[in-house]
Amino acid sequence: MRGNSAMDSRIPALRLPPAVSRVAAWIRPADDARELPLVHRLAVIYLMLPMVIWLVGWFEWWLGIPAAILLAAAFWQALCGSWRPSPRVATIAILAVAACWMMATPAGGVLNIRSVDWDGHRTHLIELGRHPQPTFLLEPLAAYAPDEDYSPPLLRYYLGYFMAPGLVGHWLGRAALNWAVPIWTWIGVALVLLMFTRERRGWAAALAVLIFVFFGGMDILRIMLTGEWRLIDIQVEWDGLPGVSVERGHIEWRGLLGVVTQYSSNMTALMWVPQHFIPAGLYTFLILQLRGHRRFLAVSGVLLAAAPFWSAFVAVGLLPLIAVLLWENGIRPFLRWPNLLLAVPLAAVTALYLTSGQTDFPSGWIWERHEWPLLVRWAPLFYLSEFLLLVFLLWALRPDLRREPFFIACTAMLLLMPLYYFGASNVLLLRASLPPLLLLCYYCAETLSQRTRARTYGRGWYTVGIACMTAILAIGSVTALLELGRARDSDGRFRFEDWDHTPTFLSRWWQKENTAPHIPNMLQLLLDEDDIPPTYQRRGELIAQSKFDVYREEDSLVLVNYSGCREDDSEQFFLYAVPADRNDLPAETRALGLHYSQVSERNAVRTFGETCVARVPMPKYPVAGFRVGQRSQDDSVDWEASYEFDTHLDPLYRSLTSGDPIIRSQFDVYLDGNRLIYVKEPCAQADTEHRFFLHVFPIDEADLPGERRQYGFDNLDFGFGIYGIPIDDRCAAVRSLPDYDIATIATGQFTAAGEVWRDVYAFPVQESE
Repeated sequence: MRGNSAMDSRIPALRLPPAVSRVAAWIRPADDARELPLVHRLAVIYLMLPMVIWLVGWFEWWLGIPAAILLAAAFWQALCGSWRPSPRVATIAILAVAACWMMATPAGGVLNIRSVDWDGHRTHLIELGRHPQPTFLLEPLAAYAPDEDYSPPLLRYYLGYFMAPGLVGHWLGRAALNWAVPIWTWIGVALVLLMFTRERRGWAAALAVLIFVFFGGMDILRIMLTGEWRLIDIQVEWDGLPGVSVERGHIEWRGLLGVVTQYSSNMTALMWVPQHFIPAGLYTFLILQLRGHRRFLAVSGVLLAAAPFWSAFVAVGLLPLIAVLLWENGIRPFLRWPNLLLAVPLAAVTALYLTSGQTDFPSGWIWERHEWPLLVRWAPLFYLSEFLLLVFLLWALRPDLRREPFFIACTAMLLLMPLYYFGASNVLLLRASLPPLLLLCYYCAETLSQRTRARTYGRGWYTVGIACMTAILAIGSVTALLELGRARDSDGRFRFEDWDHTPTFLSRWWQKENTAPHIPNMLQLLLDEDDIPPTYQRRGELIAQSKFDVYREEDSLVLVNYSGCREDDSEQFFLYAVPADRNDLPAETRALGLHYSQVSERNAVRTFGETCVARVPMPKYPVAGFRVGQRSQDDSVDWEASYEFDTHLDPLYRSLTSGDPIIRSQFDVYLDGNRLIYVKEPCAQADTEHRFFLHVFPIDEADLPGERRQYGFDNLDFGFGIYGIPIDDRCAAVRSLPDYDIATIATGQFTAAGEVWRDVYAFPVQESE
């Protein structure tokens, strides 16, 4: 053995050329012996799993399978380590908080919220579950197109949040989305909260969770300063919980003098756009907490290349944080084979997919959209109420943050991003601001939970600063509380399996922004197109002809115009339907005996070349006849077609109003049993735009609901859009009265400037026997 060792020592060592040695050092696995914390490894798996599903399911096998194997090899060392969890009481409590928070959003399946955001999310989930991968959208309306060479469009969207539950829905059926979506969302929220509180214990962890859940700007203070408080209506429902109605959306939009800018609270972001909020939290805290970890840096390029698949806008917001990583670590730790071989191809394929289809969105500098005098008034309202006061306090209380690169990058982003707008609702600002806002939230929680700083400074101004920061965060929490109340506008549990098809009012939105109708040649070569779904279905029965041909399907009318589409988005399709049995109608419209609905052309129409095709839903119950048509901008009828209908409408309407009205005013008010019927003839569109107020004064105030007794009357205000029906040049609205004995009613219409009209009716006194 000793002789062999001597012989080995005489063998010269193999020396590589310097350039080869340098390359070999660059591409070797990361040499950091420390393993990534378990929560960070789980976050990496959560972020990369949708990308693996997408590559394997959507692309040709020769691309998808090798890519998945390379990704597994690339992350192998980063994911090595102990997988045995060490649950603490705080961890279990955080998981419970994440579950409760998730259930308070539409993702939990409890709140039956009808919003544009969640209509889109549900549509993504349903379409991913209905069709094989890759997802080409089935278009039944294409059966009415004259061009039989029509090809279905490819679903084009940042699908990171939707891929895993969509795959479950495809395997197990649409009903599985009822549990797949909540579980997937809960895992994401729990990982974000666990990383946010990773270095906290006890009361500090509880305080951090509280700050994170309710973190938001001082929107309510800005609204009060600008006099827009009157646009917020807070009502206490029968179960004692508050319900909130905010005119024209979230309160983050209010008080900004018409400048479209918003920094969302954490509650608002999770409630409406979890596909942006969850990856923003995971990526931000991974970068912040693993900023010098060699194993993380070795695969960070691959991980960040997947960010646009989760959210292209959040990826933009992460760019300054990535720049900080490069500034602190240099380029060398990133030059490992996973980043060199996988990051660029993965980013290229993602970019090719996301940029196919229409990408023409309004954009420009904010001063190109608004005048300077307005911007001078807007800037202090926005910056001070959203984040600037917190930045000042952190700078004063935390000398260590004054040279912290992430804090500087966070402040610079929040200052500069509002100066450029992108998208009709400035969507770039809405989503790209999430990473810096989460960093700001992190620093606030860190400051309030570090007791040692108070002892270190030992000055009265430090206590004052902490108190000011606490007050600012408390005022900001009102935004989250009002958002919870606004989401309570619910009429029952939501069930994903109730959605039969992509909602027709999203068709144009799908066509322009969320599909690729003409796939680029390179992408078409890469996609697995062996299982493209069938395009056409049988046409319905042609039952009427006018400017639009009217086809009757089982649950809807299909309107087809072969002579071309209009660009006027204000025109609306209307539908009157007379039920075979009046009892099938909802109680509010049963008095009129008529179903009425309208659909905006902007949302309903699909275009196939020069052909316009629209779907108008029919009532679920049998109908005796209907009238369908379209209204022009001045509310006049542009065209209409009827089917077994004309003899029903006028006699029915006249029979309801043949008696004397109890009120004669701008609207005549008739009493029909326990219902009030508001009638105006002739009726213009402006007459129905104002809200109606109806105040009911009972004979015995004890009959009032508990929260209304302090006012002495019942408030039954309503809008014409829900309770009213326009009929030719007339309009009628029906509102039910409570079932207790009524002394007097006061009713009329009002605007923000005051009452339009008002009248009072006293019911005859009933003599007791």
